[in-house]
Amino acid sequence: MNAKKTLNMALVGAGRIGSFHAETMARRLYNARLVAVADPAPGAARKLADSLDCEVAYTDPAQAFSDPNVDAVLIATPARFHTPLAVSAANAGKHVFCEKPMALTIAEAESVIDAAQRNGVHLQVGFNRRWDLAFAEGRDAIDAGKIGRPQLLRSLTRDPGPFNADPLKIPNWTIFYETLIHDFDTLLWLNADAKPVEVYAVADALVRPDAKDSGHLDTAVVTIRFDNGAIAVAEANFCAMYGYDIRGEVFGSGGMVSMGDVKKSSLRLLDKDGESADTWRMDTHHFVDAYTLQIQHFVDTVLGNTSFAGPSGRDARAALAIALACIESVKSQKPVRLSDIAVL
Repeated sequence: MNAKKTLNMALVGAGRIGSFHAETMARRLYNARLVAVADPAPGAARKLADSLDCEVAYTDPAQAFSDPNVDAVLIATPARFHTPLAVSAANAGKHVFCEKPMALTIAEAESVIDAAQRNGVHLQVGFNRRWDLAFAEGRDAIDAGKIGRPQLLRSLTRDPGPFNADPLKIPNWTIFYETLIHDFDTLLWLNADAKPVEVYAVADALVRPDAKDSGHLDTAVVTIRFDNGAIAVAEANFCAMYGYDIRGEVFGSGGMVSMGDVKKSSLRLLDKDGESADTWRMDTHHFVDAYTLQIQHFVDTVLGNTSFAGPSGRDARAALAIALACIESVKSQKPVRLSDIAVL
């Protein structure tokens, strides 16, 4: 067991989700300390650090990687920066928690995995759905054989509306790289003894059809066939006007398990307007416990308090492979075998 009782952590990327993770490190974990914040945007790191009583703020992430007081880094920058930052941090001997996606190509994913292995550091990726209680209990039920052999799986992500983002500022293929990547990891995790063999994806710009010519896609459905015969469906949409809707389902030879609910609680309100219920509106509200538990696990793993349970770099690579197959499928309008693009 590591002799240290507290892990000193640095945040890289002081945006929305990075700020939430920084608050988790500073306020929600008993054995971690936020000791530095890094972000190249003028004043961003300093502002966040001050709000969390963190003394050190850097404008260059390399400064955090070379800081001897930093044991581990949490990377929460835009996705295109994840790979070089994760590799640099690992090469500096820092343990790495990287938000999804860990990489945008298989070669990039391999470079992160290799850097972590060569330098003997822990690498964990931010697939938070695994740490949600309902999804975790669902996986336990499957492992216990309570639903028999998985036959049909489903996972969906519907972001809350209204959609106010500028579609021209959203990188192409985001719906696969950053949205459905969660569903791909979830489906792989729930069908743990199987490997995906074929992917077919359709996608369109149904929320903002005016942006389709720029390559914008905001709606997608993906079918995945596994080598154990199971068939999975993943779907995503950038605008669910009723709330933040995250659900999963596995139907098997002996039963079925479903996970997730857009409703915030079991409360039912009936009045003159009929029946209503409050719904989740933000990921940081719905998954506050899952976001916290995943970082707590990372900290406990680094300190030697528990065995690593993932998600690992290899898990991130596997989910990325499906995302890349989806992109090829949309381009070709045909099913794509994972082996055809040499991703697994």
